[in-house]
Amino acid sequence: MNIKRKLNAALAALAAAAVVAALSGCLKTSADELYRLPRSSDEYFRLQKRIDAVLASGAEYSPPTSGENRQSVQLEDIDGDGVKEAIAFFAARSEDYPLKIYIFKSDGDDYITADIIEGVGAGIESIRYTDMDGDGFLELVVGWQMGASLKNMALYLERGFQHVKVAEADYSTLLVSDITGDGAPDVSVVRLGTAEAPGELEVFSLMADGEIVGASAHLSDGVESVSRAQAGQLSDGVPVVVIDGKAAGGGLVTDMFCSVDGALVNIARASAAGVDPVETEPRTLTVYSTDIDRDGVVEIPYPVPLPRQSDTVYYSIEWRAYASDGSRAVSMSTYHNYSDGWYLILPDAWRGGITVRRADAVYGERIMVFSFVDGEQSEVSATTNGATNGATSATSNASGGAVDFLKIYTLSGENREERARLPGRFRLLEEGDKIYAAELYPIVQQRPDAPDEIAVKESFRRIYSDWLMGA
Repeated sequence: MNIKRKLNAALAALAAAAVVAALSGCLKTSADELYRLPRSSDEYFRLQKRIDAVLASGAEYSPPTSGENRQSVQLEDIDGDGVKEAIAFFAARSEDYPLKIYIFKSDGDDYITADIIEGVGAGIESIRYTDMDGDGFLELVVGWQMGASLKNMALYLERGFQHVKVAEADYSTLLVSDITGDGAPDVSVVRLGTAEAPGELEVFSLMADGEIVGASAHLSDGVESVSRAQAGQLSDGVPVVVIDGKAAGGGLVTDMFCSVDGALVNIARASAAGVDPVETEPRTLTVYSTDIDRDGVVEIPYPVPLPRQSDTVYYSIEWRAYASDGSRAVSMSTYHNYSDGWYLILPDAWRGGITVRRADAVYGERIMVFSFVDGEQSEVSATTNGATNGATSATSNASGGAVDFLKIYTLSGENREERARLPGRFRLLEEGDKIYAAELYPIVQQRPDAPDEIAVKESFRRIYSDWLMGA
């Protein structure tokens, strides 16, 4: 029985005993005794004894520094027998001690040292456990931190708790996903370009007979660093690895790697005959690829400048879904307000026909004004249409006009509740010390393309960060 199962059983037994004693009128223990946690199992103490022996030999804990698995001691069922092994990570207190990954296997009520994987470097960057060949045994994908910017991936097979290193590669970014589409995970590493070689994505697949099959494809020219790497799928269901990288001259470039007719292809560099290659010009606006509409397809953002009402340039974002032949379609358009942490989904009818401006006037009240634009003017003047608490007008020297129809407020400060309830305003979302509210101008009653309160609420979203780089 493993540790977690024993702890759960002990807690259940303790609770049952307390209930029985209370019902029988014989409960004589104190409150402190009643709520005291049960003692850890002997199995746990024996595992700790094994770990303490390693620490006493001159080692210290050295857990992975990134990824999902960062604990000093981790539990995984490596051999598929239903009982989890304990994996512990150590480094030396002195320079002559290598990095070591200990695998402790449960043996009755005790733990024994089943295997030790040694490595060299400054630390362990990451570890992933994955069954790459479908045999029920987990492979270990270890990222060794060799220096400040140099990392080395090593892929280990564990059979009978004797490890064999079957692949290794230097990398900038590492991820595990099924990019080949055969239903089994693959290991993908990103290497940045040098003066001697271009940057590339290299993929390692493990066959049922233990053979490693590799494939690679080049990154776009001039990518200096990886901002975000993620796995997903294209609009035609083909698995993809999407890399958002910083370009040498500034801006972001997106590469999309997938398997086409058994070959690894970067559809940002090559597309099927008759289809234009994906746009590779760096994006000046720092917006990262994501599954914006949560349909499983990773969309690529392309900023579109909106008509200007001042010297400040604002953008809408077209989120484009790509197929494996490079063909593409717009899935959604949004306006992203990163400084205030929200975005608005834009209806198709608004595409190319709106503009925005900031109209902050009161401390603790940040305002974005949305306006309809008649025609295709690159610069417009704005009118407030007599709205309640109307925003300050912004004008330019160009002819043309913008008709204000919506304000979105980001409210903070002690009186944010009162300001959210001012006449004409309706609440969108409250989160932490902020309230998001909106207000519609009277003009919306005269335009069929104008939203109502329900449409604004349904289109409003918060921007949430996540653990992925660049988020």
